[in-house]
Amino acid sequence: SGIFPELKFEFVGQTFLAVTYALETELLRPIDFSVLTDNIEFRRHTTVVAFDTGLLRQMTFHADYRWGSRVLYDSPVGEPPSLAGRTSANITLTVRPSRSLRIDNTYLLFRLHERKGSSGIFNDHIIRSKWNYQYNKELSFRFIGEYDALLANPANTSLKTSKRFNADFLVTYLLHPNTALYIGYNSNLENVLLPLQSDPGAVNGLARGRSFHNDGRNFFVKASYLFRF
Repeated sequence: SGIFPELKFEFVGQTFLAVTYALETELLRPIDFSVLTDNIEFRRHTTVVAFDTGLLRQMTFHADYRWGSRVLYDSPVGEPPSLAGRTSANITLTVRPSRSLRIDNTYLLFRLHERKGSSGIFNDHIIRSKWNYQYNKELSFRFIGEYDALLANPANTSLKTSKRFNADFLVTYLLHPNTALYIGYNSNLENVLLPLQSDPGAVNGLARGRSFHNDGRNFFVKASYLFRF
């Protein structure tokens, strides 16, 4: 439950500025977290400033910045969830160099820190680029590259520092929605140790190092055809 007042301004060129405030309550129970002995209720708040513009025909831009408080679910082992300070950002730039090509570039930041003091808990950075190219009416190409870096402070969270890069390729030949050919390839790099090793102290259970290793590749071909009778 909560309240969400918002103030929004609209300008020429599909340009918007919005300010939002959210005040919410969240109830956690022992059934959700075994370390809890009783229900505990948190009251958290968030202030959001968002800006969008499509002033340029071949480019759109979105940015929002948020600050306030958030529940830390991944507390150090043996400690209950607690209320932490939060800051986050979302920046997206979409470019259309031509009628056939669209490029979406996104940067996401999510940070938790101690409410009293400047000690950080974790920073999560995500950088994503998505390319769509429509060669003709039937044939299209798509590429998505994403880098994710979670930088954790082991003194304040059970999360472990992790880094990942994922590349995804897709070729589509679409005659119509029921008759199509898809060819795709996906590759994932992570800073896991090979051979894979368990880490009892890690939330995801995997031991990690500094170097990237390819822990997954996937190639597929999918075809569909509509038979008419």
